[in-house]
Amino acid sequence: MMEFIQAFILLYVIMDPLLSLAAFFSLTRGMPTNECRKIATQAAMVAAVPLFGFIFFGSGLLALLSVSMSSFQVAGGIVLIFLGLQLALGIAFPKDKEDENDKSAIAVVIGTPLITGPAVIATSILLADKFGKETTALAGLAALVGMWLVLWFAAFIHDKLGRSGLKVLSTMMGIITIAWGVEFIRTGLA
Repeated sequence: MMEFIQAFILLYVIMDPLLSLAAFFSLTRGMPTNECRKIATQAAMVAAVPLFGFIFFGSGLLALLSVSMSSFQVAGGIVLIFLGLQLALGIAFPKDKEDENDKSAIAVVIGTPLITGPAVIATSILLADKFGKETTALAGLAALVGMWLVLWFAAFIHDKLGRSGLKVLSTMMGIITIAWGVEFIRTGLA
């Protein structure tokens, strides 16, 4: 039981609900609550695929794809930098006409690399080796449910924080996201 709790806390902290929430607010601004909740559910499902894939297949999957963990970290870092710029500066990168595909793209960006990014993937591989795949998978599932709940209640959280609070949160998290992106790139290149 203690191994489950340790794995859950570690994965949940690395998934960073605050960062995901700030990105979710920014990317779903102006959407109705029911659409936001659909995106939250899709994001959790998107995040589950790489999380469980790497828990169960880990380094073997990366080797099969001929992708090193370092390259994966660099790629994830680049995506995080662009997302951080969007959050910190309030800029929007050009998009096609808003339709269901754009909403799916939002879910993908939130699901990975934010919820299940390079740090979560690397940690899940290490935890699976240390605590076993089943314990790590259960802890990962619990962490994903926690993330989904945070995103599901985003409108409520939005109401409590207010527009100014969200702006400050978004800017701060954007800067942190950029820093994490740079750190992932630096670590991947080292």
